[in-house]
Amino acid sequence: MRKFARVVILKGKKILMIHRIRDSKEYYVLPGGGVEKGETPEGAAIREAKEEANLNIKLGCLLWKIKIKDNSELQEGYIFLARDYNGKIMLGNGPEQQAKSKDNVYLLERIDISELRRLTVYPSGLKRRLMSRFG
Repeated sequence: MRKFARVVILKGKKILMIHRIRDSKEYYVLPGGGVEKGETPEGAAIREAKEEANLNIKLGCLLWKIKIKDNSELQEGYIFLARDYNGKIMLGNGPEQQAKSKDNVYLLERIDISELRRLTVYPSGLKRRLMSRFG
């Protein structure tokens, strides 16, 4: 089973999201990605925050452990809260930097929690959880 880790990075009532435009689809995700072999979900969340948002984070609590089905594959996700962070928010030097193109866009945006209702957020069900917990 594939595992992934994502991190909630808040500043006041704003949450850091990655605005993705890919294959003519537009959606938002939290910073994060796959847990690599030999890596813990916590380690993946910290690494991915650096790769995707150029932030050094200190993890707080595990907010949710979720299971999703993506393209018929069952995945297990870990959503953490960052309790502290530093760095300049920008796309880091991870795989996303090399993969970006005019047809594969990564935009880091701070979004007011109340604005999430109008956006497409993946994975499914995450928007409701975020708005309920932080809205």
